[in-house]
Amino acid sequence: MSQPTKSTTEPLFRGRTLAGILCLAALLAPAGASFAIRPEADTLAQGGRNFDARVDANARLRFAPAPDQLRAESDLRRSIRNLSVRYEPTTGAAKTISNNLGYLSEANLSQGPSLAVGMEFVHQNLTLLGLTTEDLADYEITDTVPSRVSGATHIYLRQTHEGLPVYNGQLQLHINREGRVISVNNAFLPNLAQAVNTTSPAITASQAALSVADHLGLEADVSTLSSSPIEARLMWLPIRGGEARLVWNFQVQTLDGNHWYDLTVDAVDGKVWTRFDWVSDAQYKVYEQPVLDPDHTTPAPPADARTTAVDPQDVTASPFGWHDTDGTAGAEFTIHRGNNTHAWEDSDANNSEPTGAEVEPDCGAALDCSFDPLDLTMDPATYEGPSTTNLFYWVNIIHDVQYLYGFDEMGGNFQANNYGNGGVGGDYIRALAQSGSGNCNANFSTPTDGGRGRMRMYNCANTTPRRNGDIDSIIIAHEFGHGISIRQVGGPANSSCLNNTQQPGEGWSDWLGLVYTATAADVATDGRGIATWLFGQASDGPGIRGQKYSTDPLVNTWTYESISGVGVPHGVGSVWSQAIWEVYWALVGAHGFGTDLHDAGGGFGNQRAMLYINEGLKNTACGPSFLDTRDGIIQAAVDNNGGEDVCRIWTAFAGFGLGEDATTAGANTQSATNGFAIPSACLLDPIFLDGFESGDTSAWSATAP
Repeated sequence: MSQPTKSTTEPLFRGRTLAGILCLAALLAPAGASFAIRPEADTLAQGGRNFDARVDANARLRFAPAPDQLRAESDLRRSIRNLSVRYEPTTGAAKTISNNLGYLSEANLSQGPSLAVGMEFVHQNLTLLGLTTEDLADYEITDTVPSRVSGATHIYLRQTHEGLPVYNGQLQLHINREGRVISVNNAFLPNLAQAVNTTSPAITASQAALSVADHLGLEADVSTLSSSPIEARLMWLPIRGGEARLVWNFQVQTLDGNHWYDLTVDAVDGKVWTRFDWVSDAQYKVYEQPVLDPDHTTPAPPADARTTAVDPQDVTASPFGWHDTDGTAGAEFTIHRGNNTHAWEDSDANNSEPTGAEVEPDCGAALDCSFDPLDLTMDPATYEGPSTTNLFYWVNIIHDVQYLYGFDEMGGNFQANNYGNGGVGGDYIRALAQSGSGNCNANFSTPTDGGRGRMRMYNCANTTPRRNGDIDSIIIAHEFGHGISIRQVGGPANSSCLNNTQQPGEGWSDWLGLVYTATAADVATDGRGIATWLFGQASDGPGIRGQKYSTDPLVNTWTYESISGVGVPHGVGSVWSQAIWEVYWALVGAHGFGTDLHDAGGGFGNQRAMLYINEGLKNTACGPSFLDTRDGIIQAAVDNNGGEDVCRIWTAFAGFGLGEDATTAGANTQSATNGFAIPSACLLDPIFLDGFESGDTSAWSATAP
C-alpha cells in the first residue's frame, strides 16, 4: 500500500512510469487548427455527452451475492438491526454498507487514525463485501478529506494491481469524529488478480488516441485531437465480475472548448470503452444574494435594482479578500481576479484568459466595482462591467459559503493558493461572462483537484434584447454546483464518479440554486421555476424543467419512479432535486429559516439541509443510484445535530417514494420502484414525526416552523 504524490501536471500514477505516462505531443492542436466532423457524429450519437460500452455489454447480466455473503449479512444484522446492504449487479460485491439509523461500529479513539478504524471494519467484513485478502493487498490512498464542519474523515482508496490503478475502483471509508464507522462504499473488483486480461499493451498510446479520433467522428487523416497535451496512462477497467481489461486512460479537450473528455481505450484492440465529459452542461441557458434575478427584486426592470455589497468576503473562507492570490496584505489584483476565481468577458469565445494587452473592467485601488450603467433594455454587450462584477461576486459568495460547509482545501475546492491548508492549489475557477461559445445555456468543467475549473455563462437570443445569464443567480449557483458535487463524490482526485444513468448531479445543482436564492418569505408549496429570467418568462413562469419545484402534489407530481423514461441527465436530475427539496422543507418546517446561509453550525432548517447535503456528497458512493445518494444524506444526519433529524429526513424521502423499501435494478438504469416505508424504529418515537402525520405541508413557511 502506498500513497501517491499528487501533482498539477502529472496524473496520480504508481509504477510503470515509462510505459504508463506518455505525452502525445504529436496530437497537440496548432494555433488556428480546425477539424472536420462526420455529420453522424454530431453531438456524439454514440451515446450523447457520455458513453459507457459496459452498460450494453452487461444489460442481460446480473451477479447475485454468494450464499456466504448473505450469511455474513445476516450475521451482521444481528448486531446492527437497521443494517442496509446493497449489492453491485455487475460483480455481486456489496456496494454499500450502512446503518439506516446509526453507525456501523462503536466509538474507537484508541486505534489511532481513521484509516485503521475503517480497515479493521473492512477486514472483519471481507466476506460480506465479496472481497478477499488479496484484493486488499495493494491499494493507494487518493484522498483523505477531514470535514471541519462535522469532524468526520472521508478516506478514498483506489485498488491497484501490478502497479496499475483500477479505473473508479474505489473503497470509501467514512469515519466520524469519535472513531465510529459511518458507512463503507465499495467498488473494488473481487478477485482482481484473476480477472485481468493481460499485463502488456498490444497497442501504443498514440494508436489508442487514433481510436478516440475515430470514435469522436474526426476524419481519418486529421492529426489534431486536443487543445492541450495528452498524458496517457495504463489502468485496469472493470467490465464485470471476473473480467478487467487493460486500458489506456487519458483526457481530451476538444478544440471548440465544449468538451473535456476522460476516456478509456482497450490496450489490446483499441475499443473505446468509456467516454465521460468533465464539462457539465446545463439546459437553460447579480444581484446580491439571495436575489434570484432582476424580476425578483425592486424596483422592477428595466430599472437598476442592484445594491452595494460592502466587504462581503468571509474571513475564514477568503482570509485575504477576493482579490488576492499571494496570501499577503493588500489586493494583488484590481480586476475581477483573485484566489477563488478570475471572471472576464468572453464574447469572442476564445476561452482564454485575457493577456496584459486586453482591457478588463478595473475596480481601481479602492476596489470599487460599481460599474454603470446597467440598462436592461439594451443588449448585454452594453453592460460588460456589471455582468462581470455580478458573476465574480456570486462565484466568490458560493465559494465562501460552501467552504464553511466543508468544501474547503482538503475537500477539493477551487483556489489558486490553499494557504498551507492542504489539498492541491492552482485551480481557481475561470468564469467566462457573456461567453460567445453558446446560446441560452451555461456549463462547468471539473477536472480533478489542482486543475482549474471553468464556468461559461451565455447570453440568450430567445428574447429581444438578448438576456444575460450572468445576472440569473440560480444559473450561476447551478453551474458551480457541478464543481461542488463532482469534486466531493468519490473524493477530489476523481472527477468521473457522476457519469452513470441515475447520478443526480443536475439535481444537486438545481437544489443549490434554489437554496441560495431562498428567502424568508418563501412557502413550501410555492412553485419555483429554473431560469425564468434568462428565457424571458414571467417571474412566476414554469422554468425549463418538466415541472416547477414545490411540495404541493398538484404542482409537482414526481416520485422516485418518475425517473423512468425522462431525459438523462437533466430529467433524472430534476427528479432528484425535487426529492431533496422535500427534505429541505421538512427541515425548514421543523427548525425554521435562517437568513445567514454562512452559519454552517446554525440550527435553522436551511442551514441543516446545507450541512447534510454537503456532507452527504462525501458519503456517496462512486457511480450512485438515488438510493446511494439518499443514504449519504441519512448518514450525514446520523452524525450531526445528535441525529435528531434522521427520522424526519427518512419520512420526507419515504413520502417521495425513496423509503427503505425502494428498489432499483442498478445505478446505470432508469428502473425504479417506489418504496414508502420508514425504519420501524422511527415509528416508535413520535418526536421525529411532529408535523408529518397528516402529510400536509401547506402551512410550512420559511418563517414559521
